[in-house]
Amino acid sequence: MFPLTVSKGIEIIQSPELMTFPEIVHAFSTRNGGVSNGPFRSLNLGIADGDTLKNILINRKRFYNTLNFTSSDVAQAEQVHSNKIAIVEDNGPIPGCDALITTQANLYLSIKTADCAAVLLYDPHHQVIAAVHAGWRGTAEGIIANTINTMQAQFQTNPGELIAAIGPALHVCCYKVKNNVAKKFSDNEIIQREEGLFLDLILAITNRLNAAGVQLDRIADSGYCTACQPEKFYSYRRDEGVTGRMLAVIGINQRNKC
Repeated sequence: MFPLTVSKGIEIIQSPELMTFPEIVHAFSTRNGGVSNGPFRSLNLGIADGDTLKNILINRKRFYNTLNFTSSDVAQAEQVHSNKIAIVEDNGPIPGCDALITTQANLYLSIKTADCAAVLLYDPHHQVIAAVHAGWRGTAEGIIANTINTMQAQFQTNPGELIAAIGPALHVCCYKVKNNVAKKFSDNEIIQREEGLFLDLILAITNRLNAAGVQLDRIADSGYCTACQPEKFYSYRRDEGVTGRMLAVIGINQRNKC
């Protein structure tokens, strides 16, 4: 399980593997440490009907400040549940994609989550980073392979050298799916119980990372299920769509580069 720490009043979860690289700044947020109320309590970092933009901007400022950057340093994927990739060189919203790749220092890639997984990738040899929004649709449609193939083609990334960190997400204990979803995954990624079929999204992501060339000992899951821990995480499914969003971010800090 990834360690959870509190910095400047904000809870953050970090990958021990990524933390070994001093040039990398990254974190997965929890729901704690912000100013939002009701079902969005408290560190809602995503635009949501029912929360105010003022609250969200305050929350984002607090989260980014914990990691020593600002909103002007952040690129955000639109997240349309696709397998589309964008290579980015500047901040701001990036339309029509679910994964971002960059080599730019001091540019932080961000992914919103509330059950889907954020997958953070780092190629330490070429100093290339990626942030991937991996829900069941994107995972089934090849978002993982597309991201790694793009890193390979554009930046000469060797997949065997990648570090992969999978953030808090809906785990197999809670991820009940229908047949139309289950048939998009292999038998070992679907668990059948009396209550129905359950998707092991973390295993599905791991399998696809490994199939794309990432070594299993360089893939790590945070260990947190969003639905199981309402005190720590937003969950779209558990909260029936009325909920906030966490953020996962990764960036190369020029000041810390070796």
